Amino acid sequence: MAYRIPSDTEVVKAIKDALDRHGVINSQRKLTELVLRSLRRHDSDYTVSEERVRRLALSNNLATIEIRCKDTKEKTFAGACPVCGGRTARIKNLTVYGGSVTSGYKCKACGYWTGLKNRVPVLYIFSPKP
Repeated sequence: MAYRIPSDTEVVKAIKDALDRHGVINSQRKLTELVLRSLRRHDSDYTVSEERVRRLALSNNLATIEIRCKDTKEKTFAGACPVCGGRTARIKNLTVYGGSVTSGYKCKACGYWTGLKNRVPVLYIFSPKP
């Protein structure tokens, strides 16, 4: 089965359309389905991934995102944000002895945060920006 990948501008236009029509969308999968429905009106071979839709919505300031996560037993690593791909910064606390300790990590771009145990995003809620 052949497929085609739409340009970023076409996907951004479809995201705007979906958010304008439906307002708050409470699932990344639902947003992607609405975007695909809009894209396939122009070309039935278009396809787009959920991650690409989420990252384009965030990078183009089309939506605010609420992230719901679950805790895991794995240790957190400072690195790329699992939501937007941005860099995470350390959250530091001062100790009573004057030193500092890392208590977690936070992404400045999208607001995702995690403690010393990894938090995995499980639900994204998209709201259109005013």
